[in-house]
Amino acid sequence: MESKSGFLLIAVCLCIALMAAPASAATTSVTITKYADNNYSAVDQTESLTWQEMRTNLSNKYSNGPVYMQGPTFNSNDPWGDSGQNMIWFCDHNGTAVSDLVDKVGGMSSGDEVMIQSDDNFAVYFGYDNVYTPHSRQGEMILTWWDGDYSYVPNFRWGMRLYFYTPPDSYGVADSLNLTLRDMEAAFDPWYRHNYTDSSGSWPSAKGLSAKYVDRIKVYPPHRYDFATGGDTVEYAYKGGVNATPSTRNMPNTPFTSANIDADDGDVYWFNTSTNGNYAAQRFVFNVTESASNIEKLNVTWDGTGSHDNTSADQGATTYIWKSGTGYETLSGDITSNIGDYVVNGNVTVFVKQNTAQFYDENDCEDKLSHIATDYVKLVVTHHHTN
Repeated sequence: MESKSGFLLIAVCLCIALMAAPASAATTSVTITKYADNNYSAVDQTESLTWQEMRTNLSNKYSNGPVYMQGPTFNSNDPWGDSGQNMIWFCDHNGTAVSDLVDKVGGMSSGDEVMIQSDDNFAVYFGYDNVYTPHSRQGEMILTWWDGDYSYVPNFRWGMRLYFYTPPDSYGVADSLNLTLRDMEAAFDPWYRHNYTDSSGSWPSAKGLSAKYVDRIKVYPPHRYDFATGGDTVEYAYKGGVNATPSTRNMPNTPFTSANIDADDGDVYWFNTSTNGNYAAQRFVFNVTESASNIEKLNVTWDGTGSHDNTSADQGATTYIWKSGTGYETLSGDITSNIGDYVVNGNVTVFVKQNTAQFYDENDCEDKLSHIATDYVKLVVTHHHTN
């Protein structure tokens, strides 16, 4: 008897749990948000649109036939589905171009990333080119609100849903739009492709890019690290005299803070040497929150001047970046390869040194000092997520 009561109690609890579990339902509006480049929790622009507003005020994108997307093959001999298997039919659709939607908040620039998010928080990510200049085998990104079988959302119960209006290749009827696994391979950066993973392995799945129940679109620019207030980043500044380009990344080591380096506005922070043989130097450390494996580019800007009391001396300054295994190397442009060598223990270290050391001028009977002045310094990290 006790045993039966226990089973009954478990059954009742399961029933209650199932009844309480929220189920995803069709969405009928979308909120588009663009975030600040130096603070990913600060909204730059935002706008919400219902599907009716999209249909009325923006260009409608009709598929003119069914959409096909290829799912995983689960076939180790044909993981990319060259035999045309598992092409899934999704009827025809009408919707709005994602490019038109992000334009409502100022659009995207090269290096920006867009997140398409469902009401259950499932998300897929794409780059600027996927949205604005898609590969011919990708086609346009369309947020659909009408389905040929179910009509408009919310009757279209998987909407609003992301599809790709991809020209047909070899599978399906002549007027169908097909996103095959090979299309995905050709058109998307490796990190934006989707793999379905189960106990048998990981399998390419173009279908996995088709987010359902979409209610949010978020645009993230490359991440700006600088000394401006209001950012979500952490930076450190140091000053001092050095007798050569340091062989370690922790020199000079006298910390300083100054509002003069937080904007490119002509206000500068000076450091002057006090010891003969020393060069004026400043060092900036940026605590990078992005994983090095997801970083595509590091861009450093140092706006400042180097000068020397001796007018015949080299008046310039040289900017360096720390590279693991090498030490400081002259910074001559963007860093786009071996990113992990420059993000050391989560930090990118930039060092600036005036080009002439302080010395005693016997003719003038005085020390000739080395000076460095920083107006503004920043690091911009272009990065991505992985689908």
